[in-house]
Amino acid sequence: MEIIIDPRAGFCPGVRRAISQVETRLQRGEALTALGPLIHNQREIDRLALLGLETVSQEVADQPDKLAGLQGREIFIRTHGVGTALQTNLHDAGFTVIDGTCSTVKRVQKMAAEHYRLGEQIVIIGKKGHAEVIGILGHCENQGIVAADETDLAEIDPERATFVIAQTTIGGEQFERMCGLIAGHVRQVTFADTTCPFISRRYDQIAGFAGSVDLLIFVGGRESSNSRVLFEICRQKNPRSYRIESPAELDRAWIHPQDLIGITGGASTPYWQFEEIRDLLSAAENKV
Repeated sequence: MEIIIDPRAGFCPGVRRAISQVETRLQRGEALTALGPLIHNQREIDRLALLGLETVSQEVADQPDKLAGLQGREIFIRTHGVGTALQTNLHDAGFTVIDGTCSTVKRVQKMAAEHYRLGEQIVIIGKKGHAEVIGILGHCENQGIVAADETDLAEIDPERATFVIAQTTIGGEQFERMCGLIAGHVRQVTFADTTCPFISRRYDQIAGFAGSVDLLIFVGGRESSNSRVLFEICRQKNPRSYRIESPAELDRAWIHPQDLIGITGGASTPYWQFEEIRDLLSAAENKV
């Protein structure tokens, strides 16, 4: 048995920057509260909590009584970003706000706001209820339409000038398919491919890695849309692909003695979780 970690696996630049911002402040002893889970990886959130990071739901910013309980703490906006009204509430309440919004997401927010001001109908191709999508909607007064599949076309007014953008972490195939459907439904439409370049590159990279090993262990948070998409690519390329969130989910029955085992994961999976699985497999092999 041989074990290798995908050399391209690990945090995307936006997540890496946010984690670094948080760790730096916690190490200085600052009181820091994240609005919503920092990333979709519960075990990494638990690690940061041990360092002192508090996490609350974004809804507290709309509840003055709960906001009062956070006075004296800095507020950290996660990589997914938030709407302009929420940002205003926090500043008006006197909080020091550290903005960890991914630069790629910020670009999408700005485009949504600009085209909404021009009177265009904003359509976001993505997952309804996703934190990033909620944040983007908050930059067009929550008047945008979220389209995940063809059933959502009925919500789009075919007679209005329409501007179409994407949740940054959705798959390119989904974006292209939905653009084709919208183009056939709306008279005047402009498309902007706002999918994340880093994530787009990862599709080909991870497919190549999955195809190069006998068994693939994918490590990623259950709530991560990015991990879900990447794992599906792995499974299509290599039927012996298994997704886990923690070492407890690892099943030795998956493994054959002569396997070349590859370990990879999503853009919100820290490298220490890959090493953890590698070390566990290595220790088990040494005991045989």
